[in-house]
Amino acid sequence: MRNFSGKIFSGELDQLQDSFYLTQVKNLQTASNLSESKLMQLNQYLSNQGESCMITINDQMPILLQEKEVEELLVDLASIMDALKTS
Repeated sequence: MRNFSGKIFSGELDQLQDSFYLTQVKNLQTASNLSESKLMQLNQYLSNQGESCMITINDQMPILLQEKEVEELLVDLASIMDALKTS
Protein backbone atom coordinates (compact mmCIF):
# COMPACT_ATOMS: atom_id res chain seq x y z
CA MET A 1 0.00 0.00 0.00
CA ARG A 2 1.09 3.54 -0.75
CA ASN A 3 0.13 6.62 1.26
CA PHE A 4 -1.86 9.42 -0.33
CA SER A 5 -2.36 12.85 1.18
CA GLY A 6 -4.49 15.30 -0.79
CA LYS A 7 -6.22 18.55 0.10
CA ILE A 8 -9.46 16.82 1.21
CA PHE A 9 -8.84 13.03 1.23
CA SER A 10 -5.99 11.14 2.87
CA GLY A 11 -5.47 7.41 3.01
CA GLU A 12 -3.73 4.46 1.42
CA LEU A 13 -3.78 3.24 -2.17
CA ASP A 14 -4.19 -0.52 -2.49
CA GLN A 15 -3.16 -1.18 -6.07
CA LEU A 16 -3.57 -4.95 -5.71
CA GLN A 17 -7.26 -4.53 -4.83
CA ASP A 18 -7.82 -1.42 -7.02
CA SER A 19 -9.17 0.43 -3.99
CA PHE A 20 -8.47 3.36 -1.72
CA TYR A 21 -8.55 3.06 2.07
CA LEU A 22 -9.81 6.45 3.23
CA THR A 23 -8.48 7.48 6.65
CA GLN A 24 -9.22 11.21 6.72
CA VAL A 25 -11.70 13.66 5.16
CA LYS A 26 -10.53 17.22 5.71
CA ASN A 27 -9.40 16.90 9.34
CA LEU A 28 -11.91 14.23 10.43
CA GLN A 29 -10.74 10.65 10.97
CA THR A 30 -12.58 7.82 9.25
CA ALA A 31 -12.03 4.29 8.02
CA SER A 32 -13.63 3.44 4.69
CA ASN A 33 -12.56 1.28 1.80
CA LEU A 34 -13.54 2.81 -1.57
CA SER A 35 -13.43 0.61 -4.66
CA GLU A 36 -12.50 2.09 -8.01
CA SER A 37 -16.17 2.08 -9.04
CA LYS A 38 -17.15 3.99 -5.85
CA LEU A 39 -14.41 6.53 -6.56
CA MET A 40 -15.79 7.00 -10.08
CA GLN A 41 -19.34 7.40 -8.74
CA LEU A 42 -18.18 10.02 -6.26
CA ASN A 43 -16.29 11.79 -9.03
CA GLN A 44 -19.42 11.87 -11.23
CA TYR A 45 -21.57 13.10 -8.34
CA LEU A 46 -19.19 15.94 -7.50
CA SER A 47 -18.79 16.90 -11.15
CA ASN A 48 -22.55 17.49 -11.39
CA GLN A 49 -22.83 19.62 -8.25
CA GLY A 50 -23.14 23.39 -8.16
CA GLU A 51 -21.40 25.69 -5.75
CA SER A 52 -21.33 23.38 -2.74
CA CYS A 53 -22.43 19.90 -1.74
CA MET A 54 -22.87 17.66 1.25
CA ILE A 55 -21.08 14.35 1.72
CA THR A 56 -21.23 12.01 4.70
CA ILE A 57 -18.50 9.96 6.29
CA ASN A 58 -19.24 6.76 8.16
CA ASP A 59 -22.86 7.16 6.98
CA GLN A 60 -23.52 9.53 9.85
CA MET A 61 -21.29 12.63 9.79
CA PRO A 62 -22.37 15.22 7.19
CA ILE A 63 -19.67 17.48 5.80
CA LEU A 64 -20.46 20.54 3.74
CA LEU A 65 -17.94 21.12 0.95
CA GLN A 66 -17.73 24.63 -0.46
CA GLU A 67 -17.12 25.14 -4.18
CA LYS A 68 -13.32 25.36 -3.78
CA GLU A 69 -13.28 22.20 -1.64
CA VAL A 70 -15.35 20.34 -4.25
CA GLU A 71 -12.75 21.34 -6.86
CA GLU A 72 -9.93 20.20 -4.55
CA LEU A 73 -11.65 16.87 -3.92
CA LEU A 74 -12.09 16.35 -7.67
CA VAL A 75 -8.33 16.85 -8.05
CA ASP A 76 -7.71 14.38 -5.20
CA LEU A 77 -10.02 11.81 -6.83
CA ALA A 78 -8.31 12.20 -10.21
CA SER A 79 -4.92 11.65 -8.57
CA ILE A 80 -6.16 8.58 -6.69
CA MET A 81 -7.74 7.02 -9.78
CA ASP A 82 -4.64 7.75 -11.88
CA ALA A 83 -2.43 6.12 -9.27
CA LEU A 84 -4.65 3.03 -9.21
CA LYS A 85 -4.55 2.76 -13.03
CA THR A 86 -0.76 3.01 -13.21
CA SER A 87 -0.19 0.06 -10.92
